Amino acid sequence: MGLKWIVSLAMGFMFATPFIGRCVAHAQSKTDETSVRNVPQAFAAAWAKHDGQQLAKIMSENVDFVDVAGDWLHGRSDFALYHSRLLSGRFRGSTLSPLASSVRFLRPDLAVLHWSWRIEGDKNFDATPRKPRFGLFTMILEKTDGKWLVTAAQNTNRIPPPNPDPEMEGIQAATLFPTGH
Repeated sequence: MGLKWIVSLAMGFMFATPFIGRCVAHAQSKTDETSVRNVPQAFAAAWAKHDGQQLAKIMSENVDFVDVAGDWLHGRSDFALYHSRLLSGRFRGSTLSPLASSVRFLRPDLAVLHWSWRIEGDKNFDATPRKPRFGLFTMILEKTDGKWLVTAAQNTNRIPPPNPDPEMEGIQAATLFPTGH
């Protein structure tokens, strides 16, 4: 080995070290990944019990939550009150089913969770039944005191595009929804 090769190797290691450190810093344990991936199931389980207080337990104390109608709730107590009312009213007979999810860790204590859902059995404001529908959640989760909690969320109803959707030509959608509904 020549001196030139050793200097090149040392320089390469010196410049790569900060990048290696960043990669290691974002590495996640299987427990963390499993905890974040289980949030849709925990959300659906609380929904199935129609229990807004249980649903609020997966939210942080200062959660920012935007529902499908664009209502922006701030704080766990408002989230719990809103969902307690919703789940004992028009959504009392509803079933929420998680479909698919995707997790990306931004830091060891911060993750983005996208998950698609299907809901059926809810009613319109005039108490007429709604058709089953689909949607997509985007949630930011933060690990606080060893527990992953939702700190921000946006819930969106899926509005089926024309088939084919001209704006999506050449783009693979990250979440696929069942067709024909």
